[in-house]
Amino acid sequence: MHLQLKPVNPRQALVRRLSIINLENFRRLYARRRWKVSFRIVALCNHLTRMMKKGRPKLQDELRDCASDQEEEPVKRKPRTRKRSSTS
Repeated sequence: MHLQLKPVNPRQALVRRLSIINLENFRRLYARRRWKVSFRIVALCNHLTRMMKKGRPKLQDELRDCASDQEEEPVKRKPRTRKRSSTS
């Protein structure tokens, strides 16, 4: 059984009032946290799906690796830039 005692002085009353958890802010914070977690899970699933669609290189490309290929100029690829998240 929890007894609720009256504050002895105004300072104690103020401290008690300030220490009470604001449930509305807590609910908002918790909802935002859940949204962030679910957003990250969806982003991960999308990333994995894209990786699976790309697939592995064809077997012919792996077998074609010979010494004469080393003399050719390698194909220059553009560096991939990462998209920034607008939620941060």
